[in-house]
Amino acid sequence: MTIDELIEEGHRVMATVKQDSMGLTEYVDNGIYEPWKRKALMFVQYAYPNNPQIKTMEAHVSQDNFSYHCMSILSILEAFKAIDPKEIKVDYQGILDTIFNNFTTCVRQLLRRHAGRETIKITDEYDVQDLLNALFCLHFKDVRPEEWTPSYAGGANRMDFLLKDDEIAIEVKMTRAGLKDKELGEQLIIDIAKYKQHPNCKCLYCFVYDPDYTIRNPRGVEKDLEALEKDFKVRVYIRPVL
Repeated sequence: MTIDELIEEGHRVMATVKQDSMGLTEYVDNGIYEPWKRKALMFVQYAYPNNPQIKTMEAHVSQDNFSYHCMSILSILEAFKAIDPKEIKVDYQGILDTIFNNFTTCVRQLLRRHAGRETIKITDEYDVQDLLNALFCLHFKDVRPEEWTPSYAGGANRMDFLLKDDEIAIEVKMTRAGLKDKELGEQLIIDIAKYKQHPNCKCLYCFVYDPDYTIRNPRGVEKDLEALEKDFKVRVYIRPVL
């Protein structure tokens, strides 16, 4: 279905307007209005992700079949028609900031299950990756775990995640005995060098889960690593923050 077809269908919905018995309120036929407004909302959510007008449209969709709400939805569709969906970019930076900065809160919430039911426990890097993968899938359409990177220092490597649409790679680590400031910095320097060679990677996000606050100077480590490359964007998150 196209946006033109949705607009045409919306005009057919508006053609069903009737007044209540007192002539004070106008309604549209709910039998055709309900499925139309749901299709319209799903269309714009998919074609124009993160556009602020979607919130306005959601508010109208949640209301009853007053003709005012139908006309408002139709007007929003007309406005979207003038926008090329390809120009709407996903806010990767904002989404990843939110996920990484609130990861610890998410982990703690998972531990508070009703009646002590079983849950995922974050004990190593694989657990961190599994939870992040689930969170990424809520926001991104093309999440590729464990993509191969080009050969580096004589061996092939895997990246933890690749968001191919925006050429973003994500490296995940969890601190443990033997992985402190110096060791973490050395590992990430090697990671940055190998990711820089990947043809589909223009930006690297490094997420380090440090639940026991093992890293003594997390902000210093982040700053030093992010300044390593001038022509390759690197963002480092060591979380949680004291």
